[in-house]
Amino acid sequence: MSSRRLVSFLLLTTTASAAPYSQQTSFGVPAPLIQAAQVGAGLPASWEALPPLQQGRLESRVVEVAPFDELIPSWNVTGTATSPLSVEVRVRRADGRWTPYAGFGTWRASGVRGSAPIVRRADGTVNTDTLSLPFRASAFQARVTLGPGLQLRLLSFNTSDTALRGRDQGRIGSSPAWNTALAVPPLSQMIYPGGGEVWCSPTSVAMLLGFWKRSVRVPDAARATYDPTYDGFGNWPFNTAYAAAQGMQAFVTRLGSLRDAEAYVQRGLPLALSLRFRAGELPGAPLSWSNGHLLVLTGFDAQGNPRVNDPAAPGDAGVKRVYPRAVFERLWLGHAGGLAYVMSPQP
Repeated sequence: MSSRRLVSFLLLTTTASAAPYSQQTSFGVPAPLIQAAQVGAGLPASWEALPPLQQGRLESRVVEVAPFDELIPSWNVTGTATSPLSVEVRVRRADGRWTPYAGFGTWRASGVRGSAPIVRRADGTVNTDTLSLPFRASAFQARVTLGPGLQLRLLSFNTSDTALRGRDQGRIGSSPAWNTALAVPPLSQMIYPGGGEVWCSPTSVAMLLGFWKRSVRVPDAARATYDPTYDGFGNWPFNTAYAAAQGMQAFVTRLGSLRDAEAYVQRGLPLALSLRFRAGELPGAPLSWSNGHLLVLTGFDAQGNPRVNDPAAPGDAGVKRVYPRAVFERLWLGHAGGLAYVMSPQP
């Protein structure tokens, strides 16, 4: 093991020879609850020290991973709110050739921010927050440029193979995680006229922050996560970067099943999850359909059905819901590949 490694562990969801669907590579110091949950979930995850900063820029080592065709970055910074940060990534093809670096736009906690314009290339396309490849890569390398007064606390990358998405759907649940309900404050996005109907992501982040006693106003969270290039509030790494500005360690990951999500709930970590559903497909939902909706997983009932705080309820009193496990898991894995916002107080 490299002397630079703080923690490294590798657990596979099926057999030792099976390629993992999703893998998380993080640079920074892990929050203990997050590290424990990752071990419990059983997806490959590694932690190591941040690369050294030189003249406002740092560059990662070459990171060898299981084959992937999608990559999502996350970053946590503190310091000058108006100072910019940019993240770029290149990947190595199976034949050993490297692609050019692809950028994910510019982040600021306050002031002008925005994802990169979508330009489709043979080497891969950054779709707002996700690098999508027309081939499978075997390694990546990242570089980060930091503006004056910023301190990088975390750099994290999720890589996944879309061909394996849904492979672990229907895994038998972990009954110790059932009959649980984390005390996440219920917040409705719908009580805010003039925009609230599209604020599911910042409202979910506000609920998670409230759980950790870092309460924010939903309109403030929406303003701080708005991406004018995307013209929306659902840029995934922008949402976790905002949570980091409130004192959290936060990143975007992908899980392979609700069994993986149970490992987080068991350790007291609620998650924000993204799903899509057609008319009538999700029984008991306040929305009849959605092309993409975030809500908070707060626990499971005695039968293993997910308890959620669904911000699409018309008021705070109706936010708490229970959805059928099999249907919910299929809609979650099928839409964004088991996407989740993970957060815990900074270590």
